[in-house]
Amino acid sequence: MLIADLIALLEAFSLNDSQVRTALSRLVADGWLEGKRLGRRSLYRVTRIGRHRFEEATRRIYFGPPRQWRGDWHIAILPVEHDELRKDLGWLGFGTLAPGVMLHPAPDTTSLASVIRDLPPAGRPLVITGKSLPGDSPLLLALVERCWDCAELSTAYQRFLATFTPLRRALANGLEPTPLEALLSRIILIHDYRRIVLRDPMLPARLLPRDWSGREAFGTARDIYRALRDVAERWIDTRLHDEGGPLPPPRPGLRRFP
Repeated sequence: MLIADLIALLEAFSLNDSQVRTALSRLVADGWLEGKRLGRRSLYRVTRIGRHRFEEATRRIYFGPPRQWRGDWHIAILPVEHDELRKDLGWLGFGTLAPGVMLHPAPDTTSLASVIRDLPPAGRPLVITGKSLPGDSPLLLALVERCWDCAELSTAYQRFLATFTPLRRALANGLEPTPLEALLSRIILIHDYRRIVLRDPMLPARLLPRDWSGREAFGTARDIYRALRDVAERWIDTRLHDEGGPLPPPRPGLRRFP
């Protein structure tokens, strides 16, 4: 994306040229973006590792929790030097069972494989998969409480619902935002939602309370996004560019809120 286009968009959030360039420089330093000069213009692209992370986040944000669970578990045994790997697996929703041992009942296996591939062989975890025996043991709920802080996540989802439910209702009742208003609303929606959902382990329904607020939050984010999508895309199609012209459409394999 051309930096001039990004600056023009972020002016709507009261961010100036200097602030945008500083943020981009930090993303370059962290390995998420790479820059390129086109004459007097600057272009930024996502790096290979950054693309992997964005794809992983896209699946977490837009695809929702697993719809079925047959009692499978993935147990990751980490190498001795495991601080960064522990953070990466935690980002994928793995909970800590014991020092050096993490687990998840239904991880995104594509994202897990991507994280492992990006590591040198000596830094890769040993991942063991298996099934729990049929029947719900009381220990399952105790295991969830031990490995994940679902109470804090539920509170965060409830705050999200208090903020965005009025917009969901207004759109359902005929609110028609302008293209820029729709895009800004969508950006804020996904920004607030992803701050919660990327901390959510996305546990199967059988391991969560019946009134789990994450389900309603997903439905609210999905309905608002769909209501704003076409109008917001009109602003993107006419105002944002790369070196070849208008930005290409999103990859079909990462369709938002299917």
